[in-house]
Amino acid sequence: MDLRNDIRELGGLAPAFALLRRGWSYSALSYAARHGWVRRIRQGWYALPGVDELLAAAWRVGGLLGCVSAARTFGMWTPPDDRLHVTAPPRHARMRTAGDMRVRLSEEPDPRIRIHWRPCAPFDRFRATPVECIVDLAKCFRSEWVLGSLDSALALGLIRRRELLILLRRLPRHARWIVEAADAASGSFPESVLRGLLIRARISVRIQEWIDDMRVDFLIGDRLVIEVDGREFHGDHLGFEHDRARDAKLSALGYRVLRFSYAQVVYRPDEVLTAIRAAIARNDHS
Repeated sequence: MDLRNDIRELGGLAPAFALLRRGWSYSALSYAARHGWVRRIRQGWYALPGVDELLAAAWRVGGLLGCVSAARTFGMWTPPDDRLHVTAPPRHARMRTAGDMRVRLSEEPDPRIRIHWRPCAPFDRFRATPVECIVDLAKCFRSEWVLGSLDSALALGLIRRRELLILLRRLPRHARWIVEAADAASGSFPESVLRGLLIRARISVRIQEWIDDMRVDFLIGDRLVIEVDGREFHGDHLGFEHDRARDAKLSALGYRVLRFSYAQVVYRPDEVLTAIRAAIARNDHS
């Protein structure tokens, strides 16, 4: 018998009772955990020794990795948030801290842990499904941020178009507009956020438009180009020079260019919308 192979066949995480049915004893499980052959994640649960610590932490707390934490493991664009999000059934007892299965969360509350109390469909032993992630994201973050996560989920094939109707029924009413707005062609998280801001402001815009040999992030009207830095930290010299060369070429072709940083779009949206509205009021778009 191979204990690690049995755990692997059970999805990488196995309850003690399932391993007992396969012929293992409690003493054998304890011996294997003490010697590092397997990991005891919490009382009565065993995982493979190389399990990702983030996944282990969620299960140690007492639920599935969910919301922004799980979305990030799927490669989805996510809002800026460093908390551990765990989805657990209502009235679930024996919640533990992320770092120690012996300490009850009720005894040592941790603001770095966000519990979503609801039934949740699992993607695997450790994580909620991408659809479940979007549902919880919509309860935690601004809708424009959630649109970024949904855009990337569509682009990665994690959520299919046919699932959008299901998602529409499950989203909070204030966030349902993102289903119709979702677009897999979006180029980055802040681009999705800005597109959402423009949609809600009723400003018509086209995305990923070609001008000469350049593809621009947004085009408003005939002449107003909006460019967004795709990363939170966008300061490398080559990237800076490339962006300015593009801006100069677009200006020479008769276009007005507004360029915004990640921080402006994500954290200071009113500042961005004010600048865009002012450009439209000056007829920079026509």
